[in-house]
Amino acid sequence: MSPLSIFRAPNTPFPSSSLPPLTPAALLKTWWVTTSTLPMWKSAKNIRITYTSIPSTKNIDDIIHYNPRSGPPATNSTPEEAAKLVTKSIHGVDYPLSENDGDLTYKWRGKGLLFIATSRWQVVGYGGRDVRTIVGEGGEEVLEGVEWVVTYFEKSLFTPAGVDVMTVAREGVDGETLGAIGEGLKGIGGVLGELWDGIFDIPRD
Repeated sequence: MSPLSIFRAPNTPFPSSSLPPLTPAALLKTWWVTTSTLPMWKSAKNIRITYTSIPSTKNIDDIIHYNPRSGPPATNSTPEEAAKLVTKSIHGVDYPLSENDGDLTYKWRGKGLLFIATSRWQVVGYGGRDVRTIVGEGGEEVLEGVEWVVTYFEKSLFTPAGVDVMTVAREGVDGETLGAIGEGLKGIGGVLGELWDGIFDIPRD
């Protein structure tokens, strides 16, 4: 297990650490939601979230793809099963709520028919390998080796408060690392510790 991890309480800064700060640039990829407390995911599997930068802004395009748990496997399916595979999506835009890039707190607003829906979310933990790379003309430092992040969602009109653990790897993190994430959130206490008691796995096939 990588010992490199950091956590914070919602709406507070990350504590001082030797771990390089996570930047919005490091979020711009596809993540697998492997564990969650959000009831909306209890009927879903193969949840992946892709974050993409929106040119000339600090906003992030946010699209979620998932399959119903009741459907056939997404891999190794027969042609008949594959024909029944349903992929659903949720599309929105994340607007940063702070000028500080390291704050990683956003307001999500849905696109299309979901335009009325909004929520607030933030990164409250991350971990992985400690690798620094200079990218871009501005010489921005990013943490390349991030293997997982924990996101916290405030209660909204449509969903209760909850947390997701997202990983770069489809297989997620090992049990020891997941246990350490739970200990980290319970160490923070408050709503994060309470929510972790309701964590469940998201199937990936």
